[in-house]
Amino acid sequence: MPTLIADCGSSWSKIKNLEEGKIVIKPTSQILKNPRLRFAVATGHLGRERADRYENEIIALAQGSLKLIPEENFTVVDIGSRDTKFVRFNGRKLRKMDWNQACGASTGFTLELLAKYYDLDFNTLPASDKKIPVTCGIFAIEQIFDTIIRGGSPEDALAQFIHGIAFNVYNFAQRPEKLYVSGGLCANNCFLDSLSKYCEVVPLGRHVLLEGLY
Repeated sequence: MPTLIADCGSSWSKIKNLEEGKIVIKPTSQILKNPRLRFAVATGHLGRERADRYENEIIALAQGSLKLIPEENFTVVDIGSRDTKFVRFNGRKLRKMDWNQACGASTGFTLELLAKYYDLDFNTLPASDKKIPVTCGIFAIEQIFDTIIRGGSPEDALAQFIHGIAFNVYNFAQRPEKLYVSGGLCANNCFLDSLSKYCEVVPLGRHVLLEGLY
């Protein structure tokens, strides 16, 4: 049996075969349909019951960040489907961490839903100078609809929404000059360009938590 480790998020699961070094990304709904699938180590909301050893997500983020970033001082934020968390290191010592499951709730998941509904590609959507105030992904949908009703295009409304998320993420991470980004939004150029209005942005990809498991 291969040794599998996994980051089982609310929407997507990242699974690594340690012998082959291969990583696959699958909808978590597919993982839930296979009760025999188990992991040597796992993190994520849905990984606890499927693993021989479970690692807290923010610890996995911290350990993975140390493995990937050589700098002495740095800040990393991870934006998932359901929550946002950040870690800050000084002298490669963990000095600050936080986990936002309220105001950051469902932003990633909401973006996926809206992209499908309006058939938009966030990688080709230009960043907006305007922003919709975002207290959480779910409540922001009302403001997106209001913007469209007032004559704005879905593209403008979504770009303003993403700018609002980026502004929240920047503040949540305590306004660093340079911010490493982990998670699915690393593949969202509109988000990265919006966040770049406030600080230097370095995307790390979707596998940072996986790297923190071994």
